[in-house]
Amino acid sequence: MILLLDGTSDSRKLGSELVSDGYSIIATATTEEGAEKLKKENIQAIQGKLDYETIISKCRELYINAIIDGSHPYADAMHENAINASIKLGIPLIRFEREMVKIKSNRIIYADNYEKAVALAGKIGKNIFVTTGVRNIANYKGLLESHNVYFRVLPDPDGIKALIDMGVRRASIVAMEGNFTESLDRAIMEYYGIDTVITKDSGFNAEPKILAALSLGINIIIISRKNYSWENTGHTTLEITKILNHYGIK
Repeated sequence: MILLLDGTSDSRKLGSELVSDGYSIIATATTEEGAEKLKKENIQAIQGKLDYETIISKCRELYINAIIDGSHPYADAMHENAINASIKLGIPLIRFEREMVKIKSNRIIYADNYEKAVALAGKIGKNIFVTTGVRNIANYKGLLESHNVYFRVLPDPDGIKALIDMGVRRASIVAMEGNFTESLDRAIMEYYGIDTVITKDSGFNAEPKILAALSLGINIIIISRKNYSWENTGHTTLEITKILNHYGIK
């Protein structure tokens, strides 16, 4: 049995294709909605947040012989838990990784972390569009008094409440669930008069907003991914199956 640490639409697609190829897969889901999405793809689901100890116990309980980390590129806690669990259990860990953004422009600036991204945005922008989710919103609090900061987040009541509690105006919250097209991103940026975008290197998911911003002459600050020395990495289902076959796992 293979444990798939799910978290993105492409990791669910990977799980579905592996199941179709005859692999025994069970995937993680932090919410009931996520579990339902997995079940629609005929993938068994474990619902609930997984810390390191839970991953260890589930792997032992389910006789897991490999872990595929298909979580979001910025799910650093999950990456570290997966790495440590694979070492503890002595089983292979495979990283299913989205390829990085390949767009090049002198308007694209990379920042090592949220703090540096926010500091830079404060210097070069006035109307700032943030698309990094709500997990690190506290970093933006200092910009609210001197800048117009607009947040695009999932339409989750808890996340929206967290923004409002921090002092973000309701009119500055764009609650939408993607994926988003370049034309929609461009329309949102034009509507709010955006001059600076803060985003993550989420691969293909980030490219529409980057292209939209560039078409409008808007600066883009990309928070860099943390660098991990993955022993096994694949970007496609075929690459993942080759690694699984290398370990004799079916």
